[in-house]
Amino acid sequence: MTKHLLSLILVFSVLLVGCCRCRNTRIRKRQVSDTLELVHVVFRHGDRTPDLDVIYKNDPYINETYYPVGHGQLTNAGKRKEYQIGKALRKRYGQFLGEFTLDSVDSRCTDYNRTKMSLQLVLASLFPPTGRNVWENSLNWQPVPFNYWPVEEDHVLGDPHKNCPVFQKHYLDYLNSTDAKILYENFTELHKFLEEKTGQTLYSKSFAELYFTLTTEHENGFKMPTWAESVYPHIKHLAIMDYVSSTSTDILKRLSSGFLMKKVIEDSKAKALGKEYPGTKIFLYSAHESNVAALLRFLGVFYPHVPPYGSYISIEIHNVSGERIIKIYYQDYSTDTPKKLRIPHCGRICSLRKFESIYSHLLPTSEEECFKA
Repeated sequence: MTKHLLSLILVFSVLLVGCCRCRNTRIRKRQVSDTLELVHVVFRHGDRTPDLDVIYKNDPYINETYYPVGHGQLTNAGKRKEYQIGKALRKRYGQFLGEFTLDSVDSRCTDYNRTKMSLQLVLASLFPPTGRNVWENSLNWQPVPFNYWPVEEDHVLGDPHKNCPVFQKHYLDYLNSTDAKILYENFTELHKFLEEKTGQTLYSKSFAELYFTLTTEHENGFKMPTWAESVYPHIKHLAIMDYVSSTSTDILKRLSSGFLMKKVIEDSKAKALGKEYPGTKIFLYSAHESNVAALLRFLGVFYPHVPPYGSYISIEIHNVSGERIIKIYYQDYSTDTPKKLRIPHCGRICSLRKFESIYSHLLPTSEEECFKA
């Protein structure tokens, strides 16, 4: 065999392998787009200023107004973070979503300015106007409607500490239980130290509030008190432990994230059956780090961390030959792209039917469960 012929065979082989790879890549891309039927995204708001209602008694910055932003509001860094979420979702789902129509997105948030603004920023970059939706040439933006409910009425995203008496009872019961005492037994001295320095009584949730106050003050240019510097990592650990305390039992998981997951499942089933949402392609939920952490705990995939600003969980529903398949991704920014989660007892790809069966005991039947034990 001549060298010339060997060269030709080698070139042909390289081209053939390249073509096969290109074809397989196109198939993979086509499969993701062709099978995707619906997406649900739950995300945390962006960077913010401290919340006024949880600032501790001895806070040296207690009189700071954070003008002109105000307390508990998005900073410019937070606005950029949320805008990037929309761009990332557009990059991943743009072909599936197409151009904006009024029924293509169903979006809601909690009744906080920072989650409302975060949702608007995500919508702005997720649905930039194109074609007939361009209404002002000098403004690459179009209005997209969204909804929210008052805290006391919102069991899907609202804080169960504020609107679910049965949750509050079980939460306090847990904190007074032997399990909780064991969980916190190594922090007795730290607990006393923090109460002395803050000038107030502290417990599980208020440890988290202290952590976020110290963190947001530091992020906004204020020096952390000297007493807090050395124990700050421990305060963060206590804040993470509150995610465990708040979802330590099935009833607490049921009342903190069960309403949200029930809605995700029911909306997906209604879409699949053609009963509702014929044109809807994505549901957006703008919420807080506690929502993200509680949902991860509900799913059984939580690892010890505080979900960062702009973190999000993406729940994809695929139609594969008539069967609905669920895939879940989590973006915590530890990697460039969201991580595909392994659903306990099911795997990285799970049928919607089996998924519902696995978590059925954590799905509430009605909002009355919050008021009747």
